This record gives sequence, C-alpha cells and structure tokens, in this order.
Amino acid sequence: MTHTSLSAAPGISVIIPCLNEEASIGQVIENIRRGIERLAERNPGRVDASEIIVVDNGSTDHSAHIAAEHGARVLSETKRGYGAALRKGFDNARYAIMVMGDGDLTYDFTALDELVQPILDGQADFVIGNRMKSIQPGAMPALHRYIGNPVLSFMLRVMFRSRAVRDAHCGLRALTRSAYQQLRCVTTGMEFASEMVVRAIRCHLRIAERDIVYHPRLGDSKLRSFRDGWRHLRFMILHSPTLLLLIPGLIFWLVGLAISLPLAFGPIMINQRIVDIHCMLIGGILNIVSLQVMTIGMLAKAYGHLSGLQEDPVVARFYRWFTFDKAALVSGVAILLGLIITLKIIIEWFISGFGALDQQRLLFFAILCLINGVQIGAASFLFSIMALPRHLDQLPPAAQETGILDT
Repeated sequence: MTHTSLSAAPGISVIIPCLNEEASIGQVIENIRRGIERLAERNPGRVDASEIIVVDNGSTDHSAHIAAEHGARVLSETKRGYGAALRKGFDNARYAIMVMGDGDLTYDFTALDELVQPILDGQADFVIGNRMKSIQPGAMPALHRYIGNPVLSFMLRVMFRSRAVRDAHCGLRALTRSAYQQLRCVTTGMEFASEMVVRAIRCHLRIAERDIVYHPRLGDSKLRSFRDGWRHLRFMILHSPTLLLLIPGLIFWLVGLAISLPLAFGPIMINQRIVDIHCMLIGGILNIVSLQVMTIGMLAKAYGHLSGLQEDPVVARFYRWFTFDKAALVSGVAILLGLIITLKIIIEWFISGFGALDQQRLLFFAILCLINGVQIGAASFLFSIMALPRHLDQLPPAAQETGILDT
C-alpha cells in the first residue's frame, strides 16, 4: 500500500469547477471559508494557509465576477468538461491538501473538516464523500439514487477488486498533492470521477469514505444521465480487460476447441442426437473470435504494465516467462500441424484422380490450426515490439525486470 506525504506547502486548496453558477457560487465560497476556519480550530497550527480556486469553464453569466468579488482565485479553462476544469485547478493549486467539490450548494462545505481530518491524521491519502445515507428530498433523481450510482459503484468494486468505495461518483473529495501526482489523470469529462477512483485503487493509495449530506442543487443540473453514465461505464470497461476480455476470451476459446476437436474425426451421438459439422463450424468460429478477443485483452494488460500505468504481478510473471522464441514455437507447431493435414488432403485428392473428396472436417480443422498459429505468432511479435523502446532505461523499473527483451 502506497503512503503519500504532505510534501508541498502546508495548507489546503479547495477547487470548484464552475459553469454558470452565479446563483450559488458566492454562498459556496462563504461556506468553504467557514469550513476551513472550523478545520483550523480543530487542528491548531496544522492548517497554516488556504486558498479557494474557482475554475471557470466557459460561463456565460457572472459566475467568475462573483467568485472574484468573494475573494476566490479565479482560473479559466477553455476546454469544456468536468475533468478538464478540475485538472486545471489541481495543476495550479499551491498547497499540500486539495479538496474538490461542486459550486451548486449540493455539498455542505462547512463540514469540510470531516473530509480532510483523515488526511491530517495520516489515516488516508484520498477521502471520498458518501452521499447515499443522507440524500435530502429532491437532491438526487430516483434513477441515479436507486439504479445508476449503486450499479456503477458496484461494478467498479467488482472490476477493480476494492471494497473501499461505496459512492464512486460523489464529487466531494480530498487528497494530498502527492497522491494526485501519482494518479496522472487524463480524462476531461464526467468520467474523471471514475478515473480518480480507479487510478487510486491501482496506485494502492489509502482510500477512506466519510458520510456527507447531499442537498438539492441551486440552478439547472449539468449532468446528462445516460450520456455521462455511459462515459463512466465505458471508462471502467476499457480499464478492466481481464474481466471484459481475457476471462471470457479464454473460456470461449476452450469451449470452441472442445466442440471442434472431437468433431474433426466424425459426427458424435449425444443423447440420441447427432452432432455434426455444423456444430464444428460454430465451435471453430467461436475459437477464432475468442482467441482474438483474448489477445486484445492480453495486449491491453501488457500496455498498462509496460507503460507503468497499471503494474500487474500476473503480467510481470508472464513476461518473466515469455520469450518470442517460446511463442514462435507454439505458433509454428500449430501452423505445421495445419499444413501437414492440408498436405495429406491434397495427396489423397491427387491419388483419387482429383475426384470428389469428403474431407471437410479435416480441412476445416487444418484451417483452424493455421489461423490460430498465425494469430499467436502475430500477437507474440507485437508483445515483443511493445517491450522494445529505443533505450532500455526508458522502461519503468517493473518492466525492466521482466526479462522480455531476452528473446
């Protein structure tokens, strides 16, 4: 587990993304001030400085002007998006502890101390609010409260094997500067919330949750239920290749092989029903497609590991074992088997005087071997190419120790 430290200037930076929040932004800033004062009283001498950063994300009202009048440090981010605005604020924050939250009065910033205290006490690097126990009437649509947020949060816990997060999309969060630097977030939209949690889990940060009250927002919501929900789901799927690609690919590849291999030698009687070449074709297609899916999953995991974004002990062990020579041997055996079977069929055809042949089964099995062999060979070549930067020292330490270059 990674422990981060408060290495930047002691103090707290509160970052508010803002898009047309003139009705609420002034009150939000005043609530933040009261929350910081309460935090300082609770921790004498430990919160020496503070700042409130409002990141204007293209407002067409007077939000930026009102924020400046209330003493906030106003930044401008021209690239539209929740993540883009927050990244602008994080990148320009001055202090060691950073808090993010919305500017629509849905979060009670006067209770800021409850969120930040675990960091000051050295118990957490990343603290997320949990709204689910204290949602005020009208604050969250039923679709989000009972379906969207619980389902997406559950999927995140399952996909990334973490029990620490019950409300993965709460926008009120606190973290250390060093923790944020480890996250290396890149998304610009609403999926930024999921990205922070996923990367925190993968970086083995100490994650804590604190119950908070969720209030009805003031003004129109910027959230688009299905579009933003899909963006969260898409991010999680793309960053969980094992569950999405590797495991299903391996299972269906084995199923396809189990169907095709016995039928290569003739029809089979199962429960007084004949299973014949049609099932063999289905099994073969399943085998080919599943191998491709499995290969993509392996490449995705390999990229995450070799780039240092997702160090994986399973992938590391695989690379310590893997060499291009081994993969080429497997590929060569499959291709050779396919060629031998094909040659046998051609010889029989020649001996028969180029007459009619009944060798569809063996020919299809030969084609299956050839396709599998070519796919394995091509994938292994790509695995090796991925691990060959121009200079070995460009690899992260975990990748340098894999031995993949010993091919």
